[in-house]
Amino acid sequence: MSVTKVILPKLGLTMDEGRVIAWHKKEGDRIAKGEILFEVETDKANMEIESPASGYVRRILLPVDASAPVATVIGLISDTADEPLPSLSEVVPSAAQATPSVAAATPSVAAMTPPSDGERVRSSPAARKRAQELGVDIASVRGTGPGGRINIEDVEAAAGGPAAARAAPGGNGVPEKREPLSRMRRAVAEAMTRSVREAPQFSISRDVDMGNADRRRKAAGASYTDVIVSAAAKALRAHPRLRSRLDGDALVTTERIDVGIAIALDAGLIVPVVRDAETKGLAALKDERERLEAAVRSGHAPGDAFGGAAITVSNLGTLGVDRFTAIVNPPEAAILAVGRVADRVTVVGGAPTVRPIASLTLSVDHRVADGADAARYLADVVKELEAS
Repeated sequence: MSVTKVILPKLGLTMDEGRVIAWHKKEGDRIAKGEILFEVETDKANMEIESPASGYVRRILLPVDASAPVATVIGLISDTADEPLPSLSEVVPSAAQATPSVAAATPSVAAMTPPSDGERVRSSPAARKRAQELGVDIASVRGTGPGGRINIEDVEAAAGGPAAARAAPGGNGVPEKREPLSRMRRAVAEAMTRSVREAPQFSISRDVDMGNADRRRKAAGASYTDVIVSAAAKALRAHPRLRSRLDGDALVTTERIDVGIAIALDAGLIVPVVRDAETKGLAALKDERERLEAAVRSGHAPGDAFGGAAITVSNLGTLGVDRFTAIVNPPEAAILAVGRVADRVTVVGGAPTVRPIASLTLSVDHRVADGADAARYLADVVKELEAS
């Protein structure tokens, strides 16, 4: 017999805390390993978290709408329905008793306490705080979250509606609309500002003949994004510099080649990750990419959907863009920007001909890699794409 601690996971390198927005099981329920146990709200999305073990849900230590730091123990699962459980002090030591590392992962008493009578409106703590800042009566806000729960975007939308109607004149007398940033937009802004401020970046470009890649992706029922992600992943194996990140005064190189795919949502940019992308065939990669995209667009991505990518691919070719330069997504060392595939006149065998060409632009953190490293990697990506 054993007891398994349920931990609030760290869903991305920039996540410090999370908020439980739903438990899919109640105390006493039977659960299987891999079954959805709870949902967490972060700056990125709502994410479904699977059970780490099979057994019985014996204790739920973090109620719905409460927040806690990552690595906090928020529940207990036991093999049997009646075996003895450790005391609460053993599972969640008080801040006074805990060592600094444990104390950092222990939620406050307030965070572990269910909402008070004054907070019975289904809303998150962040939404209530934002409502106070904006002077919005949270009881009048229509919630769009699970079960009608009010989230921070609902509050900001409620504040933005009247503000838009009362649009104040700008400096030139023309009415202007002031709209609060969404959580996701703020997260994107902070990450990109940090990237530009802290990482000196350079970019190189190269055109690629997509004829052979087009035939392969059609045979697999895949997209151009899929075939480019596959090529970027396979080429990365021979370039450890480009799958490294800066950590203090050292470079940390990952042996696992996970590739992020930039997806544009109305609220901002989100980057789910295809795990072990170099090992997947085009059909399997297409299936996973579609599953991830559907999950993030619905707002319910699995817990392992984010973080840990070795490189990101951003394809704006689907929007008719010929070429562009992307900003590195920290802590990654590189991002590959992809333009549209279009017929262009080029020279093949000394004669002009029309071929489907795309422009690839690789942006690189210069602290991690140099121009020659980037050029060799991009050449290998092109080689993978043009292979027959």
